[in-house]
Amino acid sequence: MHFEYPWVLSLLLLFLFCEKRCPLRLDLLYFPHIERMAKSSRGSLLQAFKWMVITGSVVALASPVVTEEIRPSHAMGRDMVLIVDASRSMDETFSIVTRQKKFETLKKILKDFVGKRKTDRLGLVVFGEFAYIASPVTFDHRMLAEMIPYLEVGMAGERTAIYDAVSMATKLLKVSDAKSRVAVLLTDGRNTAGKIPLQVTLKLLEQYGIKLYTIGVGRKGDYDPKILKEMAETTGGRFFSASDPKMLEEVYETIDRLEPSEVEQQPVVETRYLFSYPLFVAAMSLLAYLLMLNRSEA
Repeated sequence: MHFEYPWVLSLLLLFLFCEKRCPLRLDLLYFPHIERMAKSSRGSLLQAFKWMVITGSVVALASPVVTEEIRPSHAMGRDMVLIVDASRSMDETFSIVTRQKKFETLKKILKDFVGKRKTDRLGLVVFGEFAYIASPVTFDHRMLAEMIPYLEVGMAGERTAIYDAVSMATKLLKVSDAKSRVAVLLTDGRNTAGKIPLQVTLKLLEQYGIKLYTIGVGRKGDYDPKILKEMAETTGGRFFSASDPKMLEEVYETIDRLEPSEVEQQPVVETRYLFSYPLFVAAMSLLAYLLMLNRSEA
């Protein structure tokens, strides 16, 4: 605790000085029963109440406060939307050698990735023949991580609407007030569905200042690296290719390093004013002082 105006406390010394050196001039005052009050104030209890009134008032004027530094649990540093291809082709394996299926591997990596983004708000867009928002941007990473295992291939249709999915992500991020807005697109195919053209999608990303990372999964002939690279580099992001589970895991680790989750959190100082307490003591003491005077008069 400290005082906002500590110099006001010096008034107590002034009152002490006046108590000893400044006699009360009753002839200069017009106040009912002032002489009785002056005589009665010599009593120890009345004297105590009088000084409680003075002390409480002076302390209240000095404005005692308690300050507490609070660091917010979440810093509005980055909003990130994960755009996941759930078309039928994602049910295939990475290659003949690697028998792991693309979508099942992706879900495990995504769950781990979500767990690392401690201070970010994350959202999820799932797409196939159409795109839909599986989760808005949220700090509830636990809910998002629990949702990922329930994603299934074909749940959004058989074909691939890449541009519609990215445009859907911009709708989530355009209202964001975060310092940085990022989207991560993963697909193993080419745009074969949807209604939004590429140029409109790129314009939306640029308009709302969204950085896009693109990931092509599987064999290079499955997806169009030129288009994915153009989409990423136009927004200041990067394009990655992942032909096996290990490479896919490394891609997400790279994105995690390129877009660090930790951001500087400015502490918030909470100030609590306590002047009401000494003011209450002063008011009650004044009432007690006047009550005792009335009784002694009676």
